[in-house]
Amino acid sequence: MGLVRARLSQRGIRASDTGPTASSGSARVAVIVPVFNAMPYLGELLDSLAAQDLDPEHFELILVDDGSTDGGPQLMDRFAAAHPGTRVIRQRNSGWPGQPRNRGLAATEADYVFFADAGDMLASHALRSMLDHAQLHQADMVLPRIAGLNGRPVNRTLLAKNNPKAELREVFATLAPQKLIRRALIERPELRFPEGRVRLEDGIFITACCLAAERTAVLADDDYYFLRTRQDANNISARKADPEGCTRSVARIAEQVRAARLPADLEQGMVLDLYRRKILRTYRPRRWLGMGRWRRRSWLRAHAGFVARFIPAQLESQLGFPHRQRSAALRTGDARQMQAWALLEQLLAAHWNVRQDRQGRQAAGVPHFVPAGPPPQLAELILRPRHCGADAALPLRPAADAFALHGGQELQPLTPDIYDVYVQASHRQVQGEPRRVRVGRRDWAGHRFYATVNGYLSLDARPRDGQAVA
Repeated sequence: MGLVRARLSQRGIRASDTGPTASSGSARVAVIVPVFNAMPYLGELLDSLAAQDLDPEHFELILVDDGSTDGGPQLMDRFAAAHPGTRVIRQRNSGWPGQPRNRGLAATEADYVFFADAGDMLASHALRSMLDHAQLHQADMVLPRIAGLNGRPVNRTLLAKNNPKAELREVFATLAPQKLIRRALIERPELRFPEGRVRLEDGIFITACCLAAERTAVLADDDYYFLRTRQDANNISARKADPEGCTRSVARIAEQVRAARLPADLEQGMVLDLYRRKILRTYRPRRWLGMGRWRRRSWLRAHAGFVARFIPAQLESQLGFPHRQRSAALRTGDARQMQAWALLEQLLAAHWNVRQDRQGRQAAGVPHFVPAGPPPQLAELILRPRHCGADAALPLRPAADAFALHGGQELQPLTPDIYDVYVQASHRQVQGEPRRVRVGRRDWAGHRFYATVNGYLSLDARPRDGQAVA
């Protein structure tokens, strides 16, 4: 019945579909991969799947070739010939991952599905560990810990430790498709990815899964999946975004949250989180300041409609700097105010270095802290202990284009510990986040400042000869 349904749903599939896998009747998990011109990275993904320590009878690989024109089709054919648990489905290019993923869903009867991207990799124990975790905790979804490749940024805050039952708002913090999902969860309401060129198509689908799941578990005791930034910049996320299309997709996710009839506080919190991540991040200084005038107006116009529908003033008031300021400028469509806030953010977020003279010694034997951009009005030295206790905060005085400790105050007695050194800038009564101080890799004379192996400034205030540093 399942195979008949799969065949009927795959109109437009070419005759080169290799057909059901040898493990289609016994697979516990199907790995579904949309493929479009993913060479040479595709080979690394396939190698990582061939190396899985899960019994080959318990998983199948469904590769959906979305009209590739590189050497990928030949590689997939060779891999399928050598690995009977692999199925290759070919179709005309759809231009986006949603349709290939739906084709893969229609082609499996496995208990769970996992969506991988053709340029990424899995740890050799990923499938077995995720399945064991799902079975142990009776989870509808398992979120594996993800690491980045080639400088790919990954938010690892949520995935810091195992959690047998994560809260919905926590799960909603990551809408990427790389999750193990019980297929029955998808099939009961027949959830599918939006097809066509729909931005955040994976987020729309995953949101529906998050809202439908009774239990979601986090598996974070190791790195299980590796996201890659491709050198050819062919990741979908790297392509230039359409303001109207992106905003429609974010609004669609917000509508899903509203339609779920969640408690008011939870609903508002999730919408606000979505707003921060998918709307307000557009106005980060580097991105906003690099836009032309027409593109700025396009984003402001598109986002103003989202604010009017989903972000009442009382919800906006829950935001802190810089999000509240960005949101206020967005609500009125004020490009000049947005520009001013972007410049202020840039100033407060500047990196800090330590000034050295030609001999490599500190000026006057005391470190001078130098911002990488224009100096702010105020600055404060933050000494953050590594082991216990509260931060120590010391005001800094302006010294030309730098800041230094006030004379006579220097370093007050500290609890014995190693302290990492930060500077926190303030300007126009707005305080930025503390920024770690950078330094060349050398020992510092006096006050026990030193450079860490990563090139940051730290202070060793542990006692020597029974005396703490003063």
